[in-house]
Amino acid sequence: QGSIELFSFDSTADFYGIAVSELDSKIALQKSSNKKENILPKDLREVTQKELLLAKQEQALLETTIAADQDRFSQQKSTKAQQAGRLQLEVTLAKAQFELAKANPAKRANILKTIQQCQSDLKAKKYPKYVSIRGSLKAHINTTDKVDQYSPLYPKTTSGRRTALANWLTHRDNPLTARVAINHIWLRHFGSAIVDTVFDFGRQAPKPLQQDLLDHLAVEFINSGWSMKHMHRLILNSQSWQRSSSNLDADAHTIKTDPQNHYFWRMNPRRMESQLVRDGLLSLANNLDLKMGGASLKPDPKSNRRSLYFFHSRDGRSQFLSTFDDADVFSCYRRSESIVPQQALALMNSQTVIQSADKISQSFDSKLTDADFCRQAYFRIIGRQINSDELKLCLNYLKENKQRKRLIHSLLNLNDFLVIR
Repeated sequence: QGSIELFSFDSTADFYGIAVSELDSKIALQKSSNKKENILPKDLREVTQKELLLAKQEQALLETTIAADQDRFSQQKSTKAQQAGRLQLEVTLAKAQFELAKANPAKRANILKTIQQCQSDLKAKKYPKYVSIRGSLKAHINTTDKVDQYSPLYPKTTSGRRTALANWLTHRDNPLTARVAINHIWLRHFGSAIVDTVFDFGRQAPKPLQQDLLDHLAVEFINSGWSMKHMHRLILNSQSWQRSSSNLDADAHTIKTDPQNHYFWRMNPRRMESQLVRDGLLSLANNLDLKMGGASLKPDPKSNRRSLYFFHSRDGRSQFLSTFDDADVFSCYRRSESIVPQQALALMNSQTVIQSADKISQSFDSKLTDADFCRQAYFRIIGRQINSDELKLCLNYLKENKQRKRLIHSLLNLNDFLVIR
């Protein structure tokens, strides 16, 4: 009878086997010297009632202290401070009575002294000076840090340093903040940044080819009142963003001169982010929950909430999202974009993909001919019209595989589904 619990702290561990064996018969176990006390139901009820009373009084003390702090720092005359002092004494009394109800006989004498002292002070109205709520507690960096090293009160006046820092960061004479923000916005829309080292704008970083573009957008950002919505609208309405990603009709000299597209003469094709891949599958299947807000969720293949709400940490993340280069837990500058066999396997075998393919196929009219089904499925999933060669391949596939969900599953595995062009 009993249980065994194994856990690892701040690490990942694999347990390959657990051996449980009986103690050697020669080993004699010693009986515990602790006396087991039988708690009667009436005593347990009294302890619970005392604990409930203590919790209610602690809540009343907290609410009164907050009100006293507000009156104090707004320089308003109030009796809340005296009420908080009285409640603080009552909480001490309730805590002592709770301890008395569950204490062993050896501790009763000291607890009774505390109770008598509290009752005497309450009768004489000798209330302690209330203790203001701590503004914040610095996280203990090491064992030498003590709570009493930090100020327990909000300061009566502000130093103005945080306001000065904010004003300096957003001052017109400091374009760095606007440049960094614009570089991130551009990266999200074009797949490549104006300054490639998005994590480092120092003097070690190479000067960007599009320095004038970066400066122009940074000034526009500041003049717009730091409106990101304005910058998104400006970029999305530009010819640069609306260009095709194809280079079929591009000038040969342009392709030869700038094959890496440093001057953004075409749009960069880029793979969807991992969250877009999963949400796109659920959306095509009309199974995506678009409800806004809510607590974080543990990653679950059965969940239809947007991937944005999945809990994401070093020790807990969605395996499907991680396969398609999920966001880095330790930095948020940019995402990597890899091509690995596990991604193809995930699209082929994932429960999310298989179920989505089934629901997508059921959403089409069953009376459609194979050709019409192929055209509509291709347009919905790939986002363009099917050409004659692709239509021929799809029709041949349906001749061998009568289940249309198999064709849908195949389309979801195409590179054209994953890549934004």
